[in-house]
Amino acid sequence: MIDYHSRFLALVNEIETTFPVAEWLLGDVPVWPLARADLYIEMYWQNAGRTEEEWRAARQKRVFSRVVQGAAYAATPLINIWRSRADLRHMVLRPRRAHALFLGHAGSLDQIDGAWRDRFCDPLISALEGNGRTTLLMQQGDLRRLPCSRPTFAANTIDRWARLRAAATGNAFRTIGRLPQHDRLLKWLDERRVPTDRLSETVLRKRAAVVSSTADSFERVLQSVRPALCFMVTYYAGMGHALALACRRRGVLSVDLQHGAQEGRHEAYTWRSVPPGGYAVLPAVFWNWTQADADAIDAWSKNLELPWHRSLLGGHPQLAAWFDEDNAQTRSFDAKIAEIRRHGFAELEILVALQSLEGYSAIWNELAALIEASPAHWRWWVRRHPASRVTRDPGVNRLLAIRKPNVLIDEASSLPLPALLRHMDVALSLKSGAGVEASMFGVRPIFLSREAGGLFPLLLKAGKAEIIDDMAVLERRLAMTPRKEKTRLQQPSLQESLKRLEAMAANYAALCSRAHS
Repeated sequence: MIDYHSRFLALVNEIETTFPVAEWLLGDVPVWPLARADLYIEMYWQNAGRTEEEWRAARQKRVFSRVVQGAAYAATPLINIWRSRADLRHMVLRPRRAHALFLGHAGSLDQIDGAWRDRFCDPLISALEGNGRTTLLMQQGDLRRLPCSRPTFAANTIDRWARLRAAATGNAFRTIGRLPQHDRLLKWLDERRVPTDRLSETVLRKRAAVVSSTADSFERVLQSVRPALCFMVTYYAGMGHALALACRRRGVLSVDLQHGAQEGRHEAYTWRSVPPGGYAVLPAVFWNWTQADADAIDAWSKNLELPWHRSLLGGHPQLAAWFDEDNAQTRSFDAKIAEIRRHGFAELEILVALQSLEGYSAIWNELAALIEASPAHWRWWVRRHPASRVTRDPGVNRLLAIRKPNVLIDEASSLPLPALLRHMDVALSLKSGAGVEASMFGVRPIFLSREAGGLFPLLLKAGKAEIIDDMAVLERRLAMTPRKEKTRLQQPSLQESLKRLEAMAANYAALCSRAHS
């Protein structure tokens, strides 16, 4: 059986070699990257078992929400101020001049010493400011996680006002540009029973109008900030496409910060066909953790006539501090974990990294039964995903309801992932990129879903991880797991990586200038 992720990669590879999707252009918005991201979401929900009735109800709810939320969208700045009333000192009301601009993502926030910090942006901000460079951090979302650890500009106003503007003035996108062979592609997908609700021409034109309007707003931000570099996390979600487009328009080097495992198998970082001028809604540079990740970007970007997209081996920005035994933050969290562990002896420390995925209740239920029957000297750290909210998944809820002295849920969920990995012996997940980060600490990842085989082929081939979907086998495997020895992974220098980006920025500005002249 082929899982939806592997099926998606095979599908888009065939699409990009068969159909002229690289020519889909509405105004200056390349449409295929947007359609591709939505196609992945469609296939995910299909795999999760959504019924036609549930799809229809969800669509009706979205229409209802658009009607009633118009006023709330317009009032976003006032809502932001109200929500930030206890943290106004960290609220940036207007963009200001800065050498580097950052756009964080809600899924990459950690709560450290009572304040929320972006695990990928913050180390680079600190490094740049240590060199005397100015920075400005923007965050997406609804400001649910406060207080912030540093001054932050709420980018949700840009997003929501742009959506209102696109709805009011998006008529031009109903007629401009072309989507050659679009009808033929939809028929081809229908024949393969692939859902295409989000790929209709009407939907894609509305999407392009929103991206263009949001890029217009980001251009005004760039005009005020005048950055040389613009960093973003998870470029393919939220506002990333629009920010990349705005940077392309103004010749600012946009950099996507790797936020999870890729291994040449991530849906947003693997391309078969890219137009000669690249895709303007993709970042100019992809900051990668490993050489293998960088090589996977180079495999498709090197075919471009000009360096519109390229890789940078920058390492994992967050990990340098966690490999430093003398780092103050590391020592502080080591002490917190030591205090937690003092209340009970354990021969084996097991991390369970939960994921916000639907359709896996059976696995979670089986794991919950294993945990409930496990020996008292196995300590389980059950960690919610940082971006997760209330879940209706019965399997996950059963896990979160376990009450045993050797099962730590709130403690595990309140600690940064690297702080935990320093002390774990094994890391369990369905198919989480946390497994890759675990391997960097010398912790052996065990994946509970066979779908992990399509996501982490390099890790599995190297023998650094394994897939076990039988709980009886897993129990025997855990019983034989040795205690982990401390590991220190060599990371590239952040300072050297930033210097390379400075040089790239100057060249990219010149490249964009020539292209526009």
